[in-house]
Amino acid sequence: MKKFLSLRSHLTYPILLILALACTKDPVTPEDTETLIRNAVDAGDIPSVAACIIKNDQIVWNYSYGFADINQGTRASEETIYTLASISKVVTATAVMQLFEQDEIDLDEDINQYLSFPVRNPHYPDEKITPRMLLTHRSGLAWPNDEDPDFYETYPNDSASPLFPWIKEYIVPGGSEYVSRIWKLIPPGAYELYSNIGASLLGHLVEAVSGEDFNEYCKSHIFQPLDMFDTSFKLADLDINKVALPYNNEGRTYNHYSVKFYPSTTLRTSTNDFSHFLLAFINGGVYNGNRILRESSVDEMLRQHYPDSQFGLIWFSFSDGWYGHGGGFRGIRTEADFNREEKIGFFVFSNGEDGSVNRGGLIYNLLKAEVDTYR
Repeated sequence: MKKFLSLRSHLTYPILLILALACTKDPVTPEDTETLIRNAVDAGDIPSVAACIIKNDQIVWNYSYGFADINQGTRASEETIYTLASISKVVTATAVMQLFEQDEIDLDEDINQYLSFPVRNPHYPDEKITPRMLLTHRSGLAWPNDEDPDFYETYPNDSASPLFPWIKEYIVPGGSEYVSRIWKLIPPGAYELYSNIGASLLGHLVEAVSGEDFNEYCKSHIFQPLDMFDTSFKLADLDINKVALPYNNEGRTYNHYSVKFYPSTTLRTSTNDFSHFLLAFINGGVYNGNRILRESSVDEMLRQHYPDSQFGLIWFSFSDGWYGHGGGFRGIRTEADFNREEKIGFFVFSNGEDGSVNRGGLIYNLLKAEVDTYR
């Protein structure tokens, strides 16, 4: 049974790995990449990682290493279900865009047209907030960080309060859970400020317009059409024995948890399932003959909407035709990128807090080097 390793030097070892890569004349082979990732996982005291590369409508490389549950000795595999943290937001945005396609949502209309309660930045009460502003993180709602540390409280299993009416009580002045500092002194649409609150409000927008619970909507309109049967925002829908436990950097588990703002962070899925979702975006909204979005909607989600920002609609737009999103929360680090023109994508999930999984980190860079051998 694996136990967390004693703390090693987190400077010397990664440097040696990077030098090894830099000095290699030939492309990194799958075996080399697996060894390097395994060594990086052990050096970072990471419980497990699961990584996947997709190319031309199929998985071309899939690798899992470590333990989904350390105490039980449960090894990670391609069937292990990981929590995605902020990558969850791209699913929330997809649900919004489906309703946009049905003319149920106008991206530039006042969201108050769709909600049962008024939403206004109290500093700018006469200025509307639109779905596009929420999708591009320009609503004026805080992340939040220092504004409300209690926002990130977790609850055992699925016991967090429902999204509604919590979201109303939290963002409307006078609400039972209202925190005034979540509204910034920023006019709606004027400035980019990444917001977990804003993305959660998008989840309720889907509920208000569709008349369905947000998680149930995603199951019916996104996960089932994409054959994502090990995917849900709720633990009750999943085989709990497949779900990786989240761990902190000291090797202690947080146990399975839920949060009130769940459309922003608690999507759970396997590498096989998530490959279907990413392939749908690579292929203009279609996976295995099933369309979840029009190609024009995918284009709209991926284009940069403001010259001073890398954001499309929730998705980040990077250089050289790459798009992606990352995530990090308690016991979770994730990253997912894809290139539509080259029909290639990759992602990596972890049930630990080491940042080497995220963009620019050691494990991310090792995986990206393997991706380059398929281009």
